[in-house]
Amino acid sequence: MSSTRAPEPLGGISMASRSPLADSRELAAVSGALYPVLTLLVRLPQTMVPLGVLTTVALISGSPALGTLCAGAVTLGSAVCGLAMGAAASWRGRQLGLVLLTLANPVAVWWLVRLLPGASAAPEPDPARLVLPCLLAGLVLPQMGVVCRLRWWSLLGRDDRQDLFDTALRHESVMDSLATVLAAVVTGLVAVRLGPAAVLALSAALTLAGTTVFLLHCSARLPRRLIRFRAPAAAGLTRAARLRRRRTAQLRLLPVVGMGALGALLGSILGSVVVFAISVDAVVSVAWLYAVTGLTSAVAAVFASARTEELRLWNRWVGAASGAVLASMLLTVPDDSVGMVLALAVAGLTTGPCLVAVYELARLVAPSSRVTALTTVMTAAMSVGLTVGLVLSGWFGETWGYRTAALVPVGSAALLLAGALGFVHRWRRTLLDDA
Repeated sequence: MSSTRAPEPLGGISMASRSPLADSRELAAVSGALYPVLTLLVRLPQTMVPLGVLTTVALISGSPALGTLCAGAVTLGSAVCGLAMGAAASWRGRQLGLVLLTLANPVAVWWLVRLLPGASAAPEPDPARLVLPCLLAGLVLPQMGVVCRLRWWSLLGRDDRQDLFDTALRHESVMDSLATVLAAVVTGLVAVRLGPAAVLALSAALTLAGTTVFLLHCSARLPRRLIRFRAPAAAGLTRAARLRRRRTAQLRLLPVVGMGALGALLGSILGSVVVFAISVDAVVSVAWLYAVTGLTSAVAAVFASARTEELRLWNRWVGAASGAVLASMLLTVPDDSVGMVLALAVAGLTTGPCLVAVYELARLVAPSSRVTALTTVMTAAMSVGLTVGLVLSGWFGETWGYRTAALVPVGSAALLLAGALGFVHRWRRTLLDDA
């Protein structure tokens, strides 16, 4: 399937101002009104399962390190699952694979829920007893963000509207942010009313229902889009051409690094929230506190999805990352819940625009045939970063206290800014070499 966009990376940039509502209307005209909403709902379990595991284990054990380790096992498993689903995207039996994951997920969650009450009876829960089922729960958790991005290629190709793929990428970035806040709100409500273990049961039910609707959607019968994780081999390239390929490959690596750093920032914020909640005996409210970050992040992402000529994507990445460094420093200040809510709200204002900007940069540094592959790797990198941030902040918090745990978001934000500055430097060097 051809694309109306130039197939070479580092092409021109259309920076016309766009309204998020206009984007949604254009996409709904192609896919139907249900599909954009469906892309939000099927993402909820991806946040609910780690939050549910984190809240349950931390409440049972009283250990932020063990809670973040188990939640990190879920996110690590989901990263592997996302890469596997991307690699199998063009397989004839990929729909069957999604069905098997959907059926296996409730079984893995049921096994995990059964083990949790047993852990509470032990004076010191055995990490090995909990980490393995948590990892399995992540491995069989369908990464619907990957599936949704692949499905847009089929939908837009059906009506010969490949020009809307950039719009679809912006929509998917906004849905990632909205799903985070909605899942955190639902998790907090269910955890308070029914107990944290009920969050896992609800996530399994949502996985089963959402994926079933997704599989029955009319777009499931459209031709599949072939994605490539590696560039096709080219023989007879000159030395200058080989040098250019190597430089553009390095340029594509930086958004992956950026998403990993952004995931580490979000994970370390969540880990710091857990340490803080345990210190004030409010573990069951972890999801509510994290929802504050998700809410401001979603609002900022919606506004950031409307591009302007004056603010280019890489400038937005640099600006948002610089703000994230300053906002993460505020996390070391709070002594009470009010201060923590305010610090989390400010931190969320920087993560939303950064998420949108880095995802959109994928379309500038990769040819059309490889954009989906690059975004799949970026999503997996974000999950890996989330795992690292969670585990480090939880371990630091249990060993040296909350103030030390709050330093992990600062380091993650600094890495995010370094990736942004490195991208700008590499972009300009590449353009100068091409001139």
